[in-house]
Amino acid sequence: MLRGAIPAACLAALYLSIPGEIALATAVGWSEHYAPAMPVCLSVYALAAGAIATYRRKMKLPGQVTALVGALAALTLAMGAQSISHLIEQSYMEGSDLLTVAVSCVPPIVIAHLIHMAETPSETRSVTAELAELREVSQILMAEVVVSETLRLSARVHGAVGELRDAISIAEELTGEAERLNVELGKFLDEEERKLREERSRAEQRRSSLARSIEEARASLGAEATVGDICRALGISQATYYRHKPKQVEQPEGVLAHSFG
Repeated sequence: MLRGAIPAACLAALYLSIPGEIALATAVGWSEHYAPAMPVCLSVYALAAGAIATYRRKMKLPGQVTALVGALAALTLAMGAQSISHLIEQSYMEGSDLLTVAVSCVPPIVIAHLIHMAETPSETRSVTAELAELREVSQILMAEVVVSETLRLSARVHGAVGELRDAISIAEELTGEAERLNVELGKFLDEEERKLREERSRAEQRRSSLARSIEEARASLGAEATVGDICRALGISQATYYRHKPKQVEQPEGVLAHSFG
């Protein structure tokens, strides 16, 4: 809103200054054809001088003093022209030769000052100063790049450290799980080994018991007892008999032949 208000106020001020400045130009002898140029000569000149002074002050350029003096002089001329024209129009004062000379000098003074501001050289600097400024700018840019890269690398390192911590945590969890499984596997193998030993012990006991039973059956049935007789008495098959019979006992050939007859 401020950007629109400033131009609007400037235009309104220029518009209000037009009648008085035209009347002043007419009062000192300018014809109706040339008198309308007075508002441009005074008000627009005051506006231009103020803008130039402000620009040079902001940019720290040479010629700030002359621009400021010119702006104040233009403002004084514009205010004086407005005041004098209204005083003449309201019959509070009359024209004079001094007023005519003063108003007639306005155009050349304006032209001279505008040319002076236009011809005021910009700030001149040596090659050394230019190089120093470029070096300073380069250092600033380099510092900004270094800071930016440092922040970027720091963020990446921070992320990598976080990922490494997560990996270490997962590895610790897996290690603990592996240790737990190893303990459980050891218990399982110990239990299976115990069961296998017990099974072997029971099998050996059954084998010994069956061998004793075969010996007792052979003793009770007599020397003439066949394998079939012993198997029927014990309720076992002949294959079981031959697997568990005592190795030191030899069966008579006739008995063996009889048992398969």
